[in-house]
Amino acid sequence: MSGSLYQAVFGHDLPETTAMVTGDASVTYPELAELIDDAAAHLSAQGIGERHVVGVQLPNGIDFATLLHATAKIGAIVAPLPMHLSHQDRSQLLRAVDARLLVTAAEAPQLIKPRGQLDSPTPHIDPEQLACLPFSSGTTGTPKAVMLSHRALAANIAQFAQVLPLQSGETCLSVLPFSHIYGLTALLNVPLAKRARVIAQDFARDSFLKAHPKHQVNLTFIAPPLARLLADAPHLTPEDFRSLHTIVSGAAPLDPRVAARVQNRLGARVMQGFGLTETAPVTHLAWQRGTALDSIGHPLPGTSISVRNPDTLEPAEQGEMWVSGPQVMSGYLGDPDATARTLIDGWVRTGDIVRRKHDGSYVVVDRLKDLIKYHGFQVSPVKLEQLIATMPGVTDVAVARGFDSLGDERPEAFVVGAVSANEVMTFVADRVAGFEKIRAVHLVDRIPRSAAGKILRRELTRT
Repeated sequence: MSGSLYQAVFGHDLPETTAMVTGDASVTYPELAELIDDAAAHLSAQGIGERHVVGVQLPNGIDFATLLHATAKIGAIVAPLPMHLSHQDRSQLLRAVDARLLVTAAEAPQLIKPRGQLDSPTPHIDPEQLACLPFSSGTTGTPKAVMLSHRALAANIAQFAQVLPLQSGETCLSVLPFSHIYGLTALLNVPLAKRARVIAQDFARDSFLKAHPKHQVNLTFIAPPLARLLADAPHLTPEDFRSLHTIVSGAAPLDPRVAARVQNRLGARVMQGFGLTETAPVTHLAWQRGTALDSIGHPLPGTSISVRNPDTLEPAEQGEMWVSGPQVMSGYLGDPDATARTLIDGWVRTGDIVRRKHDGSYVVVDRLKDLIKYHGFQVSPVKLEQLIATMPGVTDVAVARGFDSLGDERPEAFVVGAVSANEVMTFVADRVAGFEKIRAVHLVDRIPRSAAGKILRRELTRT
């Protein structure tokens, strides 16, 4: 295993093939390595050195990859920032990590230019040094800076590369944000480490669909909202996707019925994966043939899984998933209490309720924090969401915890589509147990989601 993030991706032969394409621009692997050296020299000339934090707020593209690896190569630490942040939120996150520099589209050209007489430093990198400070998704509270070492990131790249069905020279489409850990590792660094061609662009519906025939895409990374687009888009032409052999879905559970519709429509294999920021991020992928569509698959090589009763912490057939492996985080920056709650003797408590299947694969039942306790029974929002999504006229849905007049929890649905509240409640009541019935329906224009496609339930709870 390579000792540093840079070595994990660029530490072996660099073919004279295209590494990345962004819009009309493209670079080969040697050209990308040269851009990284140039940026490393300019960062060093600005006083950035080992263990300094650099905030990077850039769209998907060649510039993001260049600044990420230039920063890591000189021993500094990257704090990737989502593009949609307000000025206030961005300032708060930068203060939280004590950033020395912020790189946006305005500053990037001054750093990605020929270095002239400047030296491009190559310090020795201790694998345990921090390489990246991505922020947890913040779906249940304030985002926390997750400390990921060079060792953790390099390990996860090697683990995922072993099982991802992408060959050298093939083309990968990456539209989910690189600023999210799913994008940074799975969509950017693993395809580069495998010497594939990365089509890097931000998501827009039409450009996402058109990119597949334009670039003859072989593998595409998605989140569940994009799966529904591929399954149901009325003007999609399956022939445009004839080069596509694999679709990898992550960030949130994928309804197996939607996955089946995508497979049948496009002829490409759909496989779910699983991960979280605290594990750099990938822990599972359904790469083995015959794995059911409702499964997140088997653990990656070198990854250990323990399923435990969330109350007693004893082993259980269904319970909270704990993960251990070389990709595990060092902790949360400046938050020892949160670290102690989540990282226990090298095991990360994922907060996800899973069930292990007979073939050794795993199914995500729900988020532990999202389960709704109704009159003593636990209600799964994911189960209800997948059911309501099958209802004619529904285009998007989320189920979240609400409260009745006595302050007791109850399941409430937030629905986008041409349906009435009564129709939704009747549809669900006819198909579930009494305690699982939806107790209130809110018809809304949109479901709040993170950049990676996760439902932001805390925003629904506040409405």
